[in-house]
Amino acid sequence: MTLALLALILQQSPTLDTTRIREWREDLAVIRTQAPAHHANLYHSMTRQQFDSALAGIEASLPRSTRAQVIVELQRLAALIGDGHSSVGPWRDTATVFHELPVTFYFFGDGLRIRAATAAHADLLGATVIAIGGVPIDSALARVRPLVSRDNEMGIVARAPMLLAMPEILAAIGLAPDPGHVTLTLETTKGRRDVTLEPAGLYPMLTGDIDRTWMPRDGWVDARDRAPTPLWLSNARDNYWYRWLPESRTLYCQVNTIQQAKGDSLAAFLARGIHTADSAGAERFVLDLRLNGGGNGEWNRDILRALLKSRYDAPGKLYVITGRRTFSAAQMLISALEDWSEAIFVGEPSSSRGTHYGDPYRFVLPNSHVTFRVSSLYWQLSDPRDQRPWIPVAIPAPLSYQDYVTGRDPALEALVPPRPPLQQR
Repeated sequence: MTLALLALILQQSPTLDTTRIREWREDLAVIRTQAPAHHANLYHSMTRQQFDSALAGIEASLPRSTRAQVIVELQRLAALIGDGHSSVGPWRDTATVFHELPVTFYFFGDGLRIRAATAAHADLLGATVIAIGGVPIDSALARVRPLVSRDNEMGIVARAPMLLAMPEILAAIGLAPDPGHVTLTLETTKGRRDVTLEPAGLYPMLTGDIDRTWMPRDGWVDARDRAPTPLWLSNARDNYWYRWLPESRTLYCQVNTIQQAKGDSLAAFLARGIHTADSAGAERFVLDLRLNGGGNGEWNRDILRALLKSRYDAPGKLYVITGRRTFSAAQMLISALEDWSEAIFVGEPSSSRGTHYGDPYRFVLPNSHVTFRVSSLYWQLSDPRDQRPWIPVAIPAPLSYQDYVTGRDPALEALVPPRPPLQQR
């Protein structure tokens, strides 16, 4: 057993002492007053009695809880509110100090697979997760579901794999005996096997609006390392960028956050991209929002003005690629595009909908320093009778594991089919 692993077990195992219990009670009292004071409508999906009962349940369990278990219950409480912006997020809160397994999960069309791993566990790449802690994956997912703050089911697909890679969470929901040992049942090309994993370190902080889960990491290997990098994953660090694709006469534009880049405004960027497309005689304009988790919706007007004034706002010329991480201000953008443009949606549905609660108000609990977020505004961006969970995609193009390991992009290929190889004479 490594010293780091021993320290983790010792840190997480002891139940709270009387001082910590008192401090957590003070933190819960803050939630009891601050959540209803700052949420636009805290009881839109639950009753006041359910909220009070959940808080009372957490308080009653404190004498037999560990610190990690309390934080997990705060996640459950935030998810009970019923919207994606009201949350406790251990992947973006340095005070949480949760760890990660040496593997990264992703829901492909054929199940939950290991997409990346530390170099020491490279042999696990591509394996399908059959069970966690002996619990079949469907049941394991049912246990983690109540911890996921979300607007729709795509939020489960997007966030559950992250939570299932945190050993403190797995221990708290009964999928591991302790956070130092997690057993996965895997289906591999060589058959079914059980592996017991220890934590690889602290879970990385994924702050900001861009989906950074795909970025390469030192000491880790990825299932697609031997394949060409697909266009949509080639530049996830920039706020926005574009590329001219001459063979298909397509201007591909990726906007990864609804924010202004320093020295290059959204308005200037879009004007430049559309000018490039016009000068080259583009037949289509593709706007990719798959990595866009939001930002400031006020800046959407710059994108809308540019596209609605362009010659690409016409049938069959403007395509918008969305996915499970398209959220918040990016959802506001696609809702406006659905209403006002000729855009055709491609890929996967977003993880939000036209009418949603957003603009999270953050308050930090005084003793644990855990950040609790509640949605402060209600956005009605579609018809009030619109009960759709998301904007449906006209051209579904989910990412399969085989697509991923070969560097293919089914969404872009649905619009711009790859050229067949030249026949040898």
